[in-house]
Amino acid sequence: MHVNLIPCLTDNYAYIINDNVSKTVGVVDPSEALPVIAFLKKQNLKLNYILNTHHHYDHIGGNTELKKLYNAKVVGFVGDKHRIPGIDIMLEDNAKWTFGESSVKILHIPGHTLGHICFFFENEKIAFTGDTLFSLGCGRIFEGDHKQMLTSLNKIKKLPKNTKIYCGHEYTYKNAEFCMKY
Repeated sequence: MHVNLIPCLTDNYAYIINDNVSKTVGVVDPSEALPVIAFLKKQNLKLNYILNTHHHYDHIGGNTELKKLYNAKVVGFVGDKHRIPGIDIMLEDNAKWTFGESSVKILHIPGHTLGHICFFFENEKIAFTGDTLFSLGCGRIFEGDHKQMLTSLNKIKKLPKNTKIYCGHEYTYKNAEFCMKY
């Protein structure tokens, strides 16, 4: 499994994931389509899936264009079925989903939004946490509450220690400044 970071907007990260065995290709949280399309063309890849951790526009902004261009399936949380454009595959908490040769466990991690999920690729020990967990911090609470966020962070904490975490934004510098200040 290859994970490629695709910078989008001013500080967003989308990730193109490529299962080398099955040739299955997905993009996680495409805030805009053009950087994703450019990478796919350069690498001569065809997009099969669009994975959304939550419904905020800076994570779904590229859905419609990418789905139309590649006939890709949009994957997200069942509770966000009316808020994620073009959703085809609706997953629940603790569901198992197959991406190519990989088993993906879905973790419902509300707090930032009520329908926020994490895609955990079990064998590869890779987790896409969207806006719940960042380097040196966690996401803001928009729809949930602090108790939900703490419960969600504890779910992520229970993943294997060698899990690679891929977050939705580059906030390291801002979070480090906050840590040093307080």
